[in-house]
Amino acid sequence: MGELNEIERAQLCQSTIESLYEATGGLRQFPSLLKKVIETKAWERRRVGGKVIELKSLRELIVSKPVHGWGEDPSKVEAVIRDDPEALAAFREAMLGEQGRKPETDNNVIPIDTPQGNSRAYSITRVQRECDAETVAAVMAGEMSPNAALVKAGVRENRQVYIPRDPAGAVAKLRRQFGDDFIRAMREAMDGQ
Repeated sequence: MGELNEIERAQLCQSTIESLYEATGGLRQFPSLLKKVIETKAWERRRVGGKVIELKSLRELIVSKPVHGWGEDPSKVEAVIRDDPEALAAFREAMLGEQGRKPETDNNVIPIDTPQGNSRAYSITRVQRECDAETVAAVMAGEMSPNAALVKAGVRENRQVYIPRDPAGAVAKLRRQFGDDFIRAMREAMDGQ
């Protein structure tokens, strides 16, 4: 892909933010447009209305007030691209530039711009780093969740919560989830009490 000039960068950034607000199908285009903004680093230097605007980071493009940026919350952008693993991974990578930033969250999900956590963005990055190519492809295609991939790779424990309203149903579910060896080990543990 050729290098974009300042005007094309400005048009790309403008088209991307407009797709976020477009009521008729714009949200479907937003992840691919954002990937292109990230790929070309369109925020670095663009011409808007005869004025050249230079920004240091994707974060600056997202949070700066218009005309310099989009005036948006990064968590809103992340929520919109949540179901596109490639866009989410590229977004997280671009946002990692500011390590010293304090987290802006009040829940247990660590924000996308920290090097650890349990957010979907971090999980995708970890899948790319620690899983085989076939598993990475399955996650990127949406055929497997990042958490399931990490469990399969042995990186995370499978922490499912079972409410045993029906003991036979619970045993069947545990057998499907963990296999017959697990059920045998449970029986042996129960017999030893």
